[in-house]
Amino acid sequence: MKAHALVLYCLFAILCSCSPKQEEANETPVTESLAMMAPIVKADEEITETNMPKVEVSSNNFNQQKKIIKDGDLTVKTDHINTSKKGIDNLLKKLNAYYETEDLQNSDEAISYDLKIRIPSSNFEKLISTLESGKDEIERKNIKARDVTEEYIDIETRLNNKRDYLKRYKELLSKAQTVKDILAVEENIRNLQEEIESKEGRLKYLSDQVTFSTLNIHLYQQKEPTDKHEDSFLAKTKTSFKHGWTSIVDFMLWGIGIWPYLIIAAAIFFITRRMIKNRKHQ
Repeated sequence: MKAHALVLYCLFAILCSCSPKQEEANETPVTESLAMMAPIVKADEEITETNMPKVEVSSNNFNQQKKIIKDGDLTVKTDHINTSKKGIDNLLKKLNAYYETEDLQNSDEAISYDLKIRIPSSNFEKLISTLESGKDEIERKNIKARDVTEEYIDIETRLNNKRDYLKRYKELLSKAQTVKDILAVEENIRNLQEEIESKEGRLKYLSDQVTFSTLNIHLYQQKEPTDKHEDSFLAKTKTSFKHGWTSIVDFMLWGIGIWPYLIIAAAIFFITRRMIKNRKHQ
């Protein structure tokens, strides 16, 4: 009997020791939280971009073609500015270029055009060579080429990373439980959207500068100085007569303008004269 009792006691002890583990194994899994989507959001920690996992973007995803910005300045002297200007107009039509600005100036010494031309970069050298081979004289030439490939790829990489961050933050927003977490995620979404818009604008500007080159042309024609021949005697006589008549008219107008003073002066003159005559008779 004692042996049976001892066996029963041991079995009871084993069951008691195993039941907590079994219950612990049968517990319902913890509800999915924000930690399963992204880094844990603590109550006293603001969500920042550094909390997010870094997104690696392979450089093979980008166009490895060189990004070159070409622009230049030309000063062109011509003897027939209208003909030269029409020639440039026709040349731009053939090369799919256009005037961004066109400024005409006409003075006593010269007539000139200040032209800002946007042209596809593939036709930039062709435009320069055609102008150089023309009849007009190239007085000044300044051509520049800037390689912005590194900046372009850097911006594109950062832009893709920030877009991925934005997607993850939007997922976090749908999983956020507390008001503080919601506000923190929304603030980061707003900052990311502003940064994305800024980088998209810069990327668009670089793409435009790479696709279309800029050429500034100062086209001018020097005017011939007019010869000043001495006037003939007849011309001088006419000029003198004209000046004399103008002087008479000016004097008459001046006299009409001061008529009150003339009346006062005449009155003073007659009064003074009468007083002198009266004294003589006395």
